[in-house]
Amino acid sequence: MAVKVEYPDPEPNGLASMLGGLIEGNLEAHPNREALLAKPATYSITAPDVDVSVSIRLAPGAVTVRNGVVGTPQISIRTNSDNLMGMSSVPLKFGLPDSMTKEGREVNKKLFKGELKVKGMWTHLGALARLNKLLSVR
Repeated sequence: MAVKVEYPDPEPNGLASMLGGLIEGNLEAHPNREALLAKPATYSITAPDVDVSVSIRLAPGAVTVRNGVVGTPQISIRTNSDNLMGMSSVPLKFGLPDSMTKEGREVNKKLFKGELKVKGMWTHLGALARLNKLLSVR
């Protein structure tokens, strides 16, 4: 049985619903990805252009998605909503954008330009790779 995403807030915001649904769908389609939940991790994702944030907590057998930034996440991602929408289809290599592809190079370009900010990327690279794999539709 696939892991069900939990939403503690009475009404998840649009970003929480979208990301939670994407994670849940990917876990159903790829049951082997449940192994990515074995080690706890916390994330926040903020889209300032639409003034919305979410927190994601991974734990063994559980994914919790909340409105807003809750606690102190290990990884904080900040980018506009258009960038977020395209991230799930970027080809990955070892859980990170594959710089040998056009899409992967575009992600790297956004990082260098500051259009995509990932706080905690270097200290929690494995946790970032796991989130990328959970959100990837590939």
